[in-house]
This record gives sequence, structure tokens and C-alpha cells, in this order.
Amino acid sequence: MILNQNNAELVGVVMGDGYIYKNNKKYRIGFVGHPITDKDYFEYLKKLIKVEWNKDAKSKVRMGGLRMVISSKEVCDFLTEELKIPYGKGKSQKIVIPEAIISNWNLTRATIRGLFDTDGSVFAVKKPGVDKYPSIEMTTISKNLIEQLKFILVGRGFRVSKIWQFKSKLSKNIGYRFGLNGRENIRKWIEEIGFSNPYKLQRAKDYTN
Repeated sequence: MILNQNNAELVGVVMGDGYIYKNNKKYRIGFVGHPITDKDYFEYLKKLIKVEWNKDAKSKVRMGGLRMVISSKEVCDFLTEELKIPYGKGKSQKIVIPEAIISNWNLTRATIRGLFDTDGSVFAVKKPGVDKYPSIEMTTISKNLIEQLKFILVGRGFRVSKIWQFKSKLSKNIGYRFGLNGRENIRKWIEEIGFSNPYKLQRAKDYTN
């Protein structure tokens, strides 16, 4: 399987709201999204999966989420054996961008795009003198990943906030978060990394106009 920009983007999606299951000769890759705001994005993912993984992915709303599952030993082995992506319990705390990707900026930004399309958020807050001050925020329970992402983005000239940790009532794990704030920062993001998630892309554009 070729490690190209499309595959690198799918790696980011798996790292974000995805999962890998390997057990008892069962091999599955799954994605979970919002049933409304991620509907168009999942259609995009289906096409990408067909092109790169040659799988006909189907999605359905189940347990309040939009869910998609692909069964493939080849893809599972590519992700876990070649790229060394952790899977199973504790995967989210161990995840980092693979070494095979990090050495190439075009692959890295595709993976970052996949991560932010899933685990990122785009919003605006009211500040003194500004009705809509835009932000892109990243949230993860992997401390190594959040530090890796900040190091990469600062190196590419983005203004990144400090990393702060938090504890959600819905999880036993400590979470980590940072933001990219301000219109110029968001414009730079759209130009250099972008969003494949139509909902998040449109929000980013609306906040920078």
C-alpha cells in the first residue's frame, strides 16, 4: 500500500475519531462522527476509502453517532505494522504522527488535516471590540501528540496557544488542548493545511470574512 497524501489524511482520521480492531482473525477500521454536521464529510471519506483502500464503506447512524466500518486485514496491517499506529484499549493515549509521515511536510499536513477534521473544532467567541474572534482548537488525550502538533505548527509559522489540560466528567482520562486564534491565523490554516470537512471549512471561512 502506497503512503501518499490521501492515505496520510486517512491516517489522521483514524488517529482522531477512528479506531482499529484486530482480534480473532477479525480486522476492522471504524470512524465515528456527528450524524448531522459530519454527514457530507463521511461521503467524502467513502470516496477516499474507495480510491485508496478499494473498499465500499457504508455509514449509518447508531447509538447517537454516525458510524462507518471497513473490514480489511491489508489496511489494518498497513496502519499497525508499517506505520506502527497503536490500536485497541489505550490507543488514544499513545497516538502520535508516525515517523514515516513526519519526515515529509506534504504527508504531515494531510495527516494534520485529518486530525483536525475529526478532533478539531472551529468556533468564535465575543471579545472586547470584536463580535466574533475565531479559533481552531485541537483536543486529545495524548500528551505526546498535542506536544508534537504544537512543535510542528509553530515551526511552520502558526501562532499556537499554550497547551492546557482538563478533566471531563464524561471521561476518566486527562485531556489536552491548544488553540490557533485570530483571523490571520485561520486564513493561514485554510491556505496551508485546510479542511476536508465541509462543515468546518465553511465555519472557518465565515469567521475570516
